[in-house]
Amino acid sequence: MTVIAMIFVGHGLYYQVFIKSMVSWQAEIASWVLSFGVETTVLVITCNVKYFSSRKLPIFFAVCSGFIVLFFIKAFDFSQAPLDLAIRWFMGLLVSGVNYVYSELFVKKFNDMQFTTNLLGEIEILKQQNTEYNQKLSSTESELTKAKQDIERLADYIADLEVFKKKEMEKVTCKFCKTVFPTIFHLNSHMRNCDSNPKKGEKLSVFEAVA
Repeated sequence: MTVIAMIFVGHGLYYQVFIKSMVSWQAEIASWVLSFGVETTVLVITCNVKYFSSRKLPIFFAVCSGFIVLFFIKAFDFSQAPLDLAIRWFMGLLVSGVNYVYSELFVKKFNDMQFTTNLLGEIEILKQQNTEYNQKLSSTESELTKAKQDIERLADYIADLEVFKKKEMEKVTCKFCKTVFPTIFHLNSHMRNCDSNPKKGEKLSVFEAVA
């Protein structure tokens, strides 16, 4: 509301200046465009004051808006009654104060909105990252489960191999001296002459040879 009011006040002041060098319709258009442009620029600059080295811009524009009002209501015409001058100056100072408070409040509210927007954006990013991490975790858990199953199958396979190896070793191991031979034929040849064989020198029976 303050900005809209200042647009009308600015229009009235600019029109008084432009009408002296322009025709009526030109002064009317120029006054409206300039008033709207100035107030919009002030609003944009106030919102982005953090990008300037000086933080006193809101004060500067508040003072300028006060002078616009003072010029418009002819507060510098000292031929008026003291009470009228006091009222006009009070109005100018009031507008300056309201504009300063409004600009400061607007900047803070705007920054709060930006902070909230940025925070919500960061929350969405974190949610997305959390979803991706959960997917990676689920994939890793699946791979870990599969690896565990593979290890269990490999352990069973190794156990079967050990049993098979033991059986094969027993087939080529002398039951008397426990010596291991490369083939069963070497074993049979040895067992007949084994020093630990109580029937050393005797021909082995078919069952003993096969065993």
